[in-house]
Amino acid sequence: MILSQSRHGGDIFKLPGGERDGFLDFSININPLGLSPKGKEALIRSWEKEVLRYPDMECRELISALANRYGMPDRMITVGNGATEIMYTLLRVLLPGKVYVPAPSFSEYRLSAESVNAKVEEIPLSAKTDFKIPVEFFTKIEPKSVVYLGNPNNPDGQILNEERLKQILLLVEKTQSYLILDESFVDFLGDSFSYRKLCLCHRQVIIVSSLTKFYAVPGLRIGCSFSTEEIAKKCQEQLIPWHVNGLVQTYMKSALADDAYIQRIREYCKTERNRMITDLSAIDSIKVYPGSVNFFLCKLMRKFKSAYELQQALWPYKIILRQCGNYAGLDESYFRIAVKIKEENLRLVNALRKVLE
Repeated sequence: MILSQSRHGGDIFKLPGGERDGFLDFSININPLGLSPKGKEALIRSWEKEVLRYPDMECRELISALANRYGMPDRMITVGNGATEIMYTLLRVLLPGKVYVPAPSFSEYRLSAESVNAKVEEIPLSAKTDFKIPVEFFTKIEPKSVVYLGNPNNPDGQILNEERLKQILLLVEKTQSYLILDESFVDFLGDSFSYRKLCLCHRQVIIVSSLTKFYAVPGLRIGCSFSTEEIAKKCQEQLIPWHVNGLVQTYMKSALADDAYIQRIREYCKTERNRMITDLSAIDSIKVYPGSVNFFLCKLMRKFKSAYELQQALWPYKIILRQCGNYAGLDESYFRIAVKIKEENLRLVNALRKVLE
């Protein structure tokens, strides 16, 4: 059974249970070094207690830990069961008539907009310009809308240029619209690449982050947002009780303070990313869009017409890619791969060489 395109990466559960073992899943962009040692220790020490009691509905200690880690006021922080839950909640709070989403970008931007019956318009990104956001597009946005942007954007990995963002923000604020910046992967780069501090002086800016990726807890799920106190309160009112479990709250409180772990992830992913760019760029059959973080967008240039055909060829090697034909603005020749540990990355590169050269 060959996996076809999915709504998201990581849908290995399409396979029968016995067939899942041994596959390398490059479709998910999770920190390859696994759990924070400090977070894991806290989880092991407290797991039974957390399973046997209700979690803190308001995530008080976790919000305090997030405030300390990111230098933001507690009152501006909302915690959710992943960034996706927060996106849907924000749209229920803001209730825009129209939502602008980059194409390509994370599919839940569009789906969260459609969940509140908002009209959706795409912001076209082009491979010819390395998927840079076109500032001129924002001269025509409608009043009281919502604009989603990724920093960095998924699937191309492009970060937002500061000067370009300033121009966009000026145009967005003129229309009394909201700018939601998805910074789900910015922790892989470092705090200097984040625009979360804009929330302190721009009421129309909201930052959303999936902590799941960097802190390696996709099975527990956790995300947060930074916004005005008013929006944070309204989001909390919309969220169901006990939506963030006690296990992930316990883990994250310690993981957020694990400075050595945080630095090790950034250094490791940067080193492996640079090596993978060199190795993959040497394969003539694919074009690599380097981006900036722990994943790459690639395009087939010859031999195979679609990423599905490439996936078929890689199946005997037990390697799974993220086929990107279902991203708006991309065709079936595009695929995305994540940075994993060195041995696994080498296994991928060697398999690609065998099937493409």
